[in-house]
Amino acid sequence: MKTNVHLISEQMTYFRAVAKRSLPSRYQHLAEDLAQDAILKAIEKVDYYDPAKGNFKSWLYRLTQNLCFDAIRKLDKMNIVPIHPNIVNNEKEDKKIERSEIKKIRNAMQFLSKRDRMLITYKFMFNLSGREMAQLLNIPEAQINVYFKRAKERLIDICKEAA
Repeated sequence: MKTNVHLISEQMTYFRAVAKRSLPSRYQHLAEDLAQDAILKAIEKVDYYDPAKGNFKSWLYRLTQNLCFDAIRKLDKMNIVPIHPNIVNNEKEDKKIERSEIKKIRNAMQFLSKRDRMLITYKFMFNLSGREMAQLLNIPEAQINVYFKRAKERLIDICKEAA
């Protein structure tokens, strides 16, 4: 086992390359983080490696690739709503628009209930999972997605009314 852990720890460039190949261009910025996560996961799961099923490098490749695919699925599930539909490519203009939109969203959040504000904050600011939010807010996990969806809809409605 120690040999495998040592081998894993020396493979950062390999993990990084696999992560970059496994991610679409819009998620390339995550390759480094996912490569590090893959190393940790490989070290944790090294006891599950079975030489009869394939060589060690293939196992590392598959583990890294699966981690990337899971991240893509998670990110694609997020319902991302563009803040402003007419954003131009001018960086200064982008920053002005972004700041004003953030200000509008912050102002709109004042009109939400405390639970709705917490749900929005936990999801978008801290990227917490439903299970984590359920534990923090002491809400059944089955209800979190429903509550979050309603909170997001209320926020969108408030922002539309303010516009």
